[in-house]
Amino acid sequence: MKIIFGDKVHEFEKGATPIDIAKKLDIPLKDMLAAKIDSGLIDLNRKLEKDTKISFVSFADAEGKSVLWHSSAHVLAAAVKKLYPDTLVTLGPPIQNGFYYDFYNLNVGDNDLQKIEKEMENIIKNDAKFIRKEVSREDAKELFNGNKFKIEILENEAAAQPITLYEMEGFNDLCRGPHIPSTRYIKTVKLLKVAGAYWRGDSKREVLTRIYGISFPSKQDLDEYLKVEAERSKHDHKKIGKELELFETSPWSPGSPFFLPNGAIIYNELLKLAKELDIQHNYKEIITPIIAKSEVWKISGHYEKYRENMYKVSPFALEEEYAIKPMNCPFSTVIFKSRTRSYRELPLRLADYGFLHRYELEGALDGLLRTRLLEQNDAHIYVMEEQLEKEILDIFEMVKEVYLLFKLTPIMTLATRPKERIGSEESWDLAETALKNALEKSGYKYNIKEGDGAFYGPKIDIYVLDFTGKPESAYAASTIQIDFNLAVRFDAKYVGADNKEHVPVVIHRSILGSIGRFMGIVLENSAGELPAWLTPIQVRVLPITEKNNSYANEVVKKMLFVGIRADIDSSSSTLDYKIREGQLKKIPYVLVIGEKEEKAKTVSVRTRDGKTKYGVNLDDFIKNLSEKIKSRAI
Repeated sequence: MKIIFGDKVHEFEKGATPIDIAKKLDIPLKDMLAAKIDSGLIDLNRKLEKDTKISFVSFADAEGKSVLWHSSAHVLAAAVKKLYPDTLVTLGPPIQNGFYYDFYNLNVGDNDLQKIEKEMENIIKNDAKFIRKEVSREDAKELFNGNKFKIEILENEAAAQPITLYEMEGFNDLCRGPHIPSTRYIKTVKLLKVAGAYWRGDSKREVLTRIYGISFPSKQDLDEYLKVEAERSKHDHKKIGKELELFETSPWSPGSPFFLPNGAIIYNELLKLAKELDIQHNYKEIITPIIAKSEVWKISGHYEKYRENMYKVSPFALEEEYAIKPMNCPFSTVIFKSRTRSYRELPLRLADYGFLHRYELEGALDGLLRTRLLEQNDAHIYVMEEQLEKEILDIFEMVKEVYLLFKLTPIMTLATRPKERIGSEESWDLAETALKNALEKSGYKYNIKEGDGAFYGPKIDIYVLDFTGKPESAYAASTIQIDFNLAVRFDAKYVGADNKEHVPVVIHRSILGSIGRFMGIVLENSAGELPAWLTPIQVRVLPITEKNNSYANEVVKKMLFVGIRADIDSSSSTLDYKIREGQLKKIPYVLVIGEKEEKAKTVSVRTRDGKTKYGVNLDDFIKNLSEKIKSRAI
């Protein structure tokens, strides 16, 4: 058989494994965890039977991390079964940072993790081999007899024959793989926490115990990870939100944040930024209903793909089904079709900031980053095909403006056509080409995610690096999606220069994404130290004694008059305590006022980084700060 490695073709006997190939080609196997061939990732010891291209993945690759963490999840399950034989294993996938495994009939807490971790280390030391097996459905059912979860998978999902499973030190699990050759590839493992979960994420199904963990091919990697995690707690937006009194969550409305007065200020400043940017780029704002007949999403195609995440609501007097909107997309077509449109009106840019509701599983909810209630910086742009590329380049300019403002680094990802899609292949070709051309003209480097596009068109997803600067922990922030189908489905047309009707192309675009989510991203990246224009309290005034309260109130009043958010701390606490309190609340400027300042009509300015400047003219301070706020200075 012919094996292509790099740009060279090599011949091997059928049945050779990736390990055999690597040895013959003098490829160092020390760091390799799996092989990649034309059909996807495979085990290093899997026999090959036909011509293929081959490459190898290590822990430095996202795919390599996934393989190591998936194998570690199997080790975790094997360890739990040894310690708690009556436990039923369910599923254990790799995740973005590590892995988890869900267990039924397992009553353990965080205090038990060390014991389980020790058993995992014993399995790792034994250099237990991962052995791939192909079995019939009947044999698989017999093997997993008594485990209702595995039987359910076999009956409902594992349609292909034969069934594949992996055995490791007597522990068998249904799995497509691939896995590392043996446990010795796992040099260090750390179990992180115990949490609750539901089978299949369904709150009506069985309650499971979920154990999270992480593993690495070296102890140095673990030490680095623990160091970053310690720093991560300082950047946790949920912790910051509580400390700065920004938002709360409540069991009365899970996944829907309650913004407190301080948080509402940040939220509204971001919303103001988004709307100003839209005005500057000639977008027209529309306001559309929150509730509509479900039929509108059936026409658009969203209902079939997304109904599990939709909230149904209907008046008691009507049998017809209504729903709360999970996305704005179809509603812009109502506006577009409200009258006859000419090609001279295109591009027609319609911005919609309506609230959306999406039923996210409870276990997936994460403060502001993953919610059930959201308000998107959303827009739908109706264009002619020849305007497509230019419009995408203009959206890139908007992205650039926002990201520079927050010192965010964009990572561009082009997501191409998925297996299940609507529209012609010709339209998909045109859309993908337009996105690629715009990316290349803009000078952005980009990754390609094959098959990860929306069902209605390809897209560019834009991620931003978090405080670690590591791409694997980047946040999804912005998106640009091309849609050749929305206008077709709603029969939305414009009259062209030829006096004939044509169907426009629709671009779905969101720069800040969800306003709340973007707020969470900014809080995490800045550790709550926001620029002055975005900070809820921009200035706090501290009178040294009660005698200075009158001048302090005069200073605050003067700042409030010009739009500076200022308050006064006239409590009986010591000055040092009040200064410390201002720092904990991450207030950019603390003004100290005593007898000397009052007489000279000046202030002592203490900045958030602890530097103090004395005898600052009050009017000059107000003028300079006002300019910083107006220009949204970093």
